[in-house]
Amino acid sequence: MKQVVLAAYARGNPKASDFRIENVAVPVPGDREILLRVLYIAVDPLIRFSLDETTLTGATRMALNTVMVGPTVAQVAASNHPDYTAGDFVEGRTGWSEYAIVAPDKSDYRGPPRKIDASLAPVSTALGALGGPGQTAYEGVVNTGRLKAGETMVISAAAGAVGSIAGQIGKVLGARVVGIAGGAEKVRGLLDLGFDAAVDYKAPDFAEQLKAALPEGADVYFENVGGAVTLAVMPLLKRGARMPVCGYIAYYGVGMEGPGPDHLPGFYRHIMNKGLEIKSFAGMLAGQKGLQDIAAWIKEGKIRFAESIVEGIDAAPEAFASVFSGHAHVGKLLIKVGDPA
Repeated sequence: MKQVVLAAYARGNPKASDFRIENVAVPVPGDREILLRVLYIAVDPLIRFSLDETTLTGATRMALNTVMVGPTVAQVAASNHPDYTAGDFVEGRTGWSEYAIVAPDKSDYRGPPRKIDASLAPVSTALGALGGPGQTAYEGVVNTGRLKAGETMVISAAAGAVGSIAGQIGKVLGARVVGIAGGAEKVRGLLDLGFDAAVDYKAPDFAEQLKAALPEGADVYFENVGGAVTLAVMPLLKRGARMPVCGYIAYYGVGMEGPGPDHLPGFYRHIMNKGLEIKSFAGMLAGQKGLQDIAAWIKEGKIRFAESIVEGIDAAPEAFASVFSGHAHVGKLLIKVGDPA
């Protein structure tokens, strides 16, 4: 089988050359273990936190020459555990490999592999709308952002796995939703998903476009990016606006101190002058309630699960690097490793 290992720690944004493809024997499950055949790999941006030579964010630092971490959807190929049967579909953090051994009784804090109901939607959605990204979007919009009907929400990185679902949840709740994304293709994708407006942050007149899309300002800013995008959004937030902070991808490859100039004085002026509520919800997922609501909205046709599929595990390093260098994908970016048996 093939597996992807970490060959070098990232210096700034990850590069495909930071990883290596290896050919190894398919493992054999022991007592109370299961052998999983991986179907889809999620190349999540948060994996970047594990790739610094010195830990900066509290995430577990990966050792060189070990299999890349990350969530996957897999099918049980063989089982020596009473809770799993060959053919079951599961979601878990098995890593970037074509097969993986899991000991459900010895799982870490994330728990044993989660069984997937393939009748709800394609199993790939367990890594997107019906998985962590969906739960994250729900938590940010419904619980932390407390978005209400009639309000306006603006979302950075809106074409990503979380942002694309967050925007659609906003529409279900009766809000006006404006997305920020990079490139005309992503902008079109957001409008196709039902966003009221979408703005290209790469456009030379981005700030003017954003002002035009938010003529009365925004009540909620769903933050995924940081950097210049956030600096453009801050003046457009209403007094008392809420800012659920999901991520800050503009700084994932930066240490504790970024390049100047120092924008913190202006940032704090906006916080104070407008009484902004800024809150991270890292590690706080909506749980089963969020997944149940999203599954119902998918069934009712109110939410679509946008996915971009790249074929083959060999493509994983380049696909992961593209998350940070800019790509045209809309929705959840997945590596398809195999087909169900």
